[in-house]
Amino acid sequence: MPQELHIDETQRVVWTRCWGTLTDADITSQQAALRADPRFRATFFQLVDTTDVVEVDVSARTMLALGQSQLFATTAKRAYVVQRDVIFGLVRMYGLYQGLRGRAEIQAFRTRAEAVEWLGVTDPDSRPAETNG
Repeated sequence: MPQELHIDETQRVVWTRCWGTLTDADITSQQAALRADPRFRATFFQLVDTTDVVEVDVSARTMLALGQSQLFATTAKRAYVVQRDVIFGLVRMYGLYQGLRGRAEIQAFRTRAEAVEWLGVTDPDSRPAETNG
């Protein structure tokens, strides 16, 4: 699955957009990319936009491993923008696994605007274009 990852150090948010087919390898590689990035902090919030994901091939084993991971701090909010019910279910499963370990700041939203509002940040996709003049 193609994906974009942007770490916004000013707002302390990881912006992620995914499209195509979501697989176990995609989830694993995204986690590894964050761990390896020196700009990433566990306290950052995250917005994952899965609006353009058309197929899901993710195992329960991967969701369990993700749920047991400690990449983000307990105070880090993670918002998922989902259109497909199967992804909504995966996010809920992830949230339950994280909740069992005391980390439950995970929510699924049907719109990006709702997710951004819950995070309390400014969406870089909605900022006015800068002008020189």
